[in-house]
Amino acid sequence: YANTPALLGEVVHEDADGHCSTLAVLQDFVRNQGDAWRWTLDFLSRSFDEHGHLTGTDARAEALAGYDAFATALGRRLGELHAVLSQPSDNPDFAPQHADAEQIVAWSAATAEQLEHTLAALPEAAEGAGLASARSALQNLRATLPQRTQALMVDGAGILLTRIHGDFHLGQVLVVQGDAWLIDFEGEPSRALSERRHKSSPLRDVAGLLRSLDYAAAVALHGEDGAAPRDDARFADYLEAFRERATRVFLGAYRDVLDASPQRWVSEAAFAPVLAWFMLDKAAYEIQYEAANRPAWIDVPLHGLLRLAEDMSGGRS
Repeated sequence: YANTPALLGEVVHEDADGHCSTLAVLQDFVRNQGDAWRWTLDFLSRSFDEHGHLTGTDARAEALAGYDAFATALGRRLGELHAVLSQPSDNPDFAPQHADAEQIVAWSAATAEQLEHTLAALPEAAEGAGLASARSALQNLRATLPQRTQALMVDGAGILLTRIHGDFHLGQVLVVQGDAWLIDFEGEPSRALSERRHKSSPLRDVAGLLRSLDYAAAVALHGEDGAAPRDDARFADYLEAFRERATRVFLGAYRDVLDASPQRWVSEAAFAPVLAWFMLDKAAYEIQYEAANRPAWIDVPLHGLLRLAEDMSGGRS
């Protein structure tokens, strides 16, 4: 896989039993324009400042088209990573395996637990229609989870489980002359190393990036820590258009790689329901995180969850 800094060397400790632990790694330095999180926020601010005075759908689309090339690179490079990780391997740590009913039931149990924790994270006396609607949506999702699990077992049976990035978002990408270079493959820091090595569906990484795009739009509107929010309804509309367009372009590029891969890691029929499953799980986790650490930001994953619930109830998974 080309689009990550090359590994130049490592320092390894071998114990008396022959077990090896990596203590340090040395990687090639890649000249870049910063990470994709900061680059995306700068793009949103700059493009709106340059084109915000324009009106009409065509003018807005022209302004947002400036992100298309990078969204395409994001989808292509993530797809290429997953294509490499889906190849057969003699190393059991990297050999893909097919998901069975037991794995899908385990996903269901984990998501159900996530929803329970999320409901507990929301205040019982919900203030405002936003929290009340979110609680209702969560209750409905929780109630229909067994039914959705059965549908997932039909559509998702046989999808590949591989090693994945495990903590994929815009901050894990370097912008290199308009291209996307992926970094930081250590997985979620809060998880044990054994958990980070677990194989999963590559669509878990896709869900992480889509949620990151949602957060980028929200941060651009509300302002970062210490920055004043933009009180401009046009900017809010602009950011919603950005989220929808960037999502569509990213997924299109990713699916192009998937379709061309000699080893598909998810079928066409399973793509939408499996992705929706991981989006649900990710948004539920984010609600818990924001409730515990940044209550003012809880509306971001709440609205993401509500959109997902609406899509599911509409039969679009």
